[in-house]
Amino acid sequence: MKKSRLQLSLKKMRGFSCFLLLAVLAGCIQDDGPMRPPGNDGQNGLDGINYTHSVIYDIDPSDWIGNVDGYNTVIDIPEITDDIYYNGAVLVYRLNETEPKSFNLLPYTYVDNALSVYMDFDAYVGSMNLIYKEVFDGLNDTPAPDNIMSFKIVIIEGISLATLKTRVNINDYAAVSKLFNVDGVNSNIQ
Repeated sequence: MKKSRLQLSLKKMRGFSCFLLLAVLAGCIQDDGPMRPPGNDGQNGLDGINYTHSVIYDIDPSDWIGNVDGYNTVIDIPEITDDIYYNGAVLVYRLNETEPKSFNLLPYTYVDNALSVYMDFDAYVGSMNLIYKEVFDGLNDTPAPDNIMSFKIVIIEGISLATLKTRVNINDYAAVSKLFNVDGVNSNIQ
């Protein structure tokens, strides 16, 4: 008799435990109303970038220094700070005036039969050196620039160039401009 009472009590305890467990689980289930479609994904972009600056520099022919081996000019760019230099990115594009007009990323090489034209730059904290060189039939043959050359410089805070290249085709000025909302154009005559 004692044994059957004990078995009955154990059955009641198990039943009560199952009931308690079901009650707790039922309390956790909430009805939030009808199922809605998922929300829109966030815009693809670069989190944490809060500063992008672009400026066009028009370089006068008299600002170039050099000879047949090549020409260069130095531009003061105070926006290239230590932080930009070490943690950001600096992109330079040369305006190609032929139709259709376009910006070409530096370093840039143009080859036409025996003629090769090179454009490059060296960025420093607070300044930049632009380099122009032509080679004809394997010999340095750089003529003195005789027209204004325009360069767009894009300064991007907080992202390395290696990371930037994984997120946008830096050769495509329009894509870079769109990603960083580069819309202002300032012109400085050097």
